[in-house]
Amino acid sequence: MGTERSPAIRIYRRASTRFGPLRELLVRHDFHPVSPPDAMAQWEFCDDRRTRVLLCASSLLVEAEEEFDADEFDRRHRLALPSDHDIPDGGEAPLRVTLVAGSDEAGKSESDRAMAVAAVALPMEFEEDAIARGLRDSKTCAAQEIAELAEWIESRFAFCTRVIPVSEREQELRAHGGNESRLLASMHADCLRRLYALEEFAIARVDRFAPNRPVAAALASTHPQLLVDECVRGERFPAVAAASVLARFHATPRA
Repeated sequence: MGTERSPAIRIYRRASTRFGPLRELLVRHDFHPVSPPDAMAQWEFCDDRRTRVLLCASSLLVEAEEEFDADEFDRRHRLALPSDHDIPDGGEAPLRVTLVAGSDEAGKSESDRAMAVAAVALPMEFEEDAIARGLRDSKTCAAQEIAELAEWIESRFAFCTRVIPVSEREQELRAHGGNESRLLASMHADCLRRLYALEEFAIARVDRFAPNRPVAAALASTHPQLLVDECVRGERFPAVAAASVLARFHATPRA
């Protein structure tokens, strides 16, 4: 699995849930409903150009292959979105996402080593450079590559880590009812909260380790504005790959 740059992302914030006109317009413009929708979405549509439209709580998330496609979607469809203001239709322009947070762990289910979680805020303008440097899932990297990539990441981007040494794993696990997924969710949420305090972001991607989206649930009360995408094969995104590298680097004993 290679690392690929993020799609163009737009987020429309709307308090209203009157999205019926938009869904009708999407169908007329050759978008197809996706069933079941992505785990983070109430509903999802996609067209043949791989533009995705997802309703996540009160936010509409649009992902497109290119910036042009995202802008074209806005031009053709914004008037069908509900407005929360005096503007009769469409409402405010979307947020153009320029930075994505990624979170990943190392040492899961390995009781003889430290467990680490890392979160990285990676501006999308640096994604191609990161990919050219060989940034990818740390499980496919040699130790020297991990060390070099970790140094590069930590010198340039905001990040947070949390490490549980081997000697403390059992105690931490007991504190979370003996459930490793609960412990990991707490660690991911803690890193993302601290990262948000350093550099605000609108969307976080987490490599999925449980089907019930526990990281999103853990963040819902303190950061309800965040879209948390707990996705399969998350390391294909540069921000998650960067977090994967840092987590493995900090979980590995060094001489």
